[in-house]
Amino acid sequence: MDSVETSQGVSYDVIIVTSDPTYQYRTAQVLVDTEGPAQKRNVGTHASQAPYLVFLDDDLEISPFCLYELWHWMEEHRRCGMAFGKILNMERRKEFDDCGSWITWTGFLWARAGNDQQDRRQFETPQRCLASKSATCIARRDTILQAKGFDPDYFILGEETDLAWRCWLHGWEVWYVPAARSWHAFNTRLKPPADFYTLTRIHRLGSRNYLKLLTTNLGLSRLLRILPIHLLGWTVACLGYLLRGQWPRAYCVAAGVWDWLMGLPGDWVKRTRVQESRVVSDRDLWPMISASPPLGYYVDRMRRYLTQGLHG
Repeated sequence: MDSVETSQGVSYDVIIVTSDPTYQYRTAQVLVDTEGPAQKRNVGTHASQAPYLVFLDDDLEISPFCLYELWHWMEEHRRCGMAFGKILNMERRKEFDDCGSWITWTGFLWARAGNDQQDRRQFETPQRCLASKSATCIARRDTILQAKGFDPDYFILGEETDLAWRCWLHGWEVWYVPAARSWHAFNTRLKPPADFYTLTRIHRLGSRNYLKLLTTNLGLSRLLRILPIHLLGWTVACLGYLLRGQWPRAYCVAAGVWDWLMGLPGDWVKRTRVQESRVVSDRDLWPMISASPPLGYYVDRMRRYLTQGLHG
C-alpha cells in the first residue's frame, strides 16, 4: 500500500479484501472473505463500480506510474479487455518474475522470461498474450462481468489464465504492457517455501488446475489433440518424483489428476457454457495466444520442476 499511495497521473479508490476480520487501513474500503484469491477478486469486483479494476497481490510493490500506464493502455486500446504489467523479483530487482505467457501444443504455458533471467529491456514492446500473473493486472469491469469473473474453484494458481482465456473467447484482447512495472515477492526469502509453496498448493492444485484450464477453454478438436500429451507430461512428472524418492510430491501430482477426473462432470458443464458463448474460433485465436518454444525448453522446465518443485 505504501507503493500504491505514491501512484501518479491517475485517481483511484482502494478496496482491500482480506481474511482478517480485524484488519483496517486508513481510508481504504476493507472487505472480509475467507475463500481463496480467485474469490477474493470477485468480491472486490462486485464491490466496485469503477470502469477499470486493477488487481494487485498483497506481496507486491508497484512503480509510481504503474496504475497510470495500465489505465492509459486501456483508454487507448478499446478492444483490450485485460492487460498485465511487467513483473520483476522483489528481492533481485533486475530479475524477471513474469512478462507474458502463451499456450503451447503440450497444454503447458510458455513463460518467455525465466525466473533467473535478467531484465535487459529485451521485452519492452507491448504484445498480445494469453495471460500473465494477476499480481499486476487491469481489466474492464464490463469484460469481467461478461466473462463471469474469476472461477473460485481454482482457489489459486491458473485462475487469471482461465479468466484471460475467456476474455479472448468473448472477443476481447489481452496484452502485456511493459511500462507498468511491479516487483513481486514470489521465489524470494520473503516467502519461505514451507509456508507459501506447500505440496498441495504447488503440485496438487498445479496438475488439477492446468487440466481444468484446458478442459474448459479449448475447442473440442484441439482438446482431443492436446489433452493426451498434457496428461503424459504429468505422468512423466509423477514418475520422475517417484524415481527421485520424493513420494509426497508424486502423490500430490497424481491426486491433482484424480481431483480433475472427479470434478470433470462439473467442469464439463462450465465448458459447455463457455463454448456456447464464445465468439472467436480456436483457428483465429491460436496465432495470438500460442507459442512454439524449442524442445529444450520443455526438457529444462521438467528438470526444474523435478529439482526445484515450483511452477513459474
